Amino acid sequence: MGGQRRSRAVENKKFESAVDMAQALPRLFKPIATSPTLTGEEKDNLAQCEAAVETLKAAFWAAGKALHIIRDARLYRQTHKTFDAYCEDRWGWERAYADKLIRTWPIAEALVKKQAMAETTPIGVKKLNQAQVWELVPAADVWDVDAATFVYETVIEVNGEKVTAEILNGAVKALPSAGEFDKKAVKDRIVDYFAGIGKRSTTTRSTAKREQSSDPIAARAEKAVQEKWLRKLAAKDQESAAAYIDHVQRQLNVLRAELLQPELLPGQREEAGVS
Repeated sequence: MGGQRRSRAVENKKFESAVDMAQALPRLFKPIATSPTLTGEEKDNLAQCEAAVETLKAAFWAAGKALHIIRDARLYRQTHKTFDAYCEDRWGWERAYADKLIRTWPIAEALVKKQAMAETTPIGVKKLNQAQVWELVPAADVWDVDAATFVYETVIEVNGEKVTAEILNGAVKALPSAGEFDKKAVKDRIVDYFAGIGKRSTTTRSTAKREQSSDPIAARAEKAVQEKWLRKLAAKDQESAAAYIDHVQRQLNVLRAELLQPELLPGQREEAGVS
């Protein structure tokens, strides 16, 4: 049996540009084999294609860093008198857009480095994009890059990995406008920000419920669940909130089984948590 190649094609070939990389991709638009396991050649092809896709994720970060070098080292001076002219002639960009890329790259690089070092606690930068990083720039301007990355990590810790530019914008606006960067104070502000979002959502839903129904049973059920307290708990400690919800659900399962389903089969009783 032929052995599979140990090295991947993408590891052995260097490309001068993204265009070279795209042109070098295998013209492979149907499977080579039918087995679930990839052949050595297919593994090489997958690695090469994934490396090309990876360049898209890091494009704004790499471009910003490169432009920073070109600007500060004046590497444009042989062909252009100003960096503004260089950006417009070479890339078709206004200077403002180039400056925006330059301001975002240090934050993106710091987050990616932290992700690489986080062996057991990933901070969720797989979907990081320029719009998200741009919302962290004000924190970096007031304090530093470490402060901006702390804000991003805290948002993920409090709200999960569903991070959007809009969420980051609100979190950054909730921070103190100046002064020494205090991690505890910043985290408290972010927790309060998400609690406020939850409160607004709860108010909207409560209003809709009142309009839809005046059922006394529904009203009693709403009082039984301390939603406001639970949302605050979830904002600070999602694990404890999940444990509380699981406990309540088990209690409800027991009551349902005892009061409404007395003839449950053994397997159904076990599922409901009734011995």
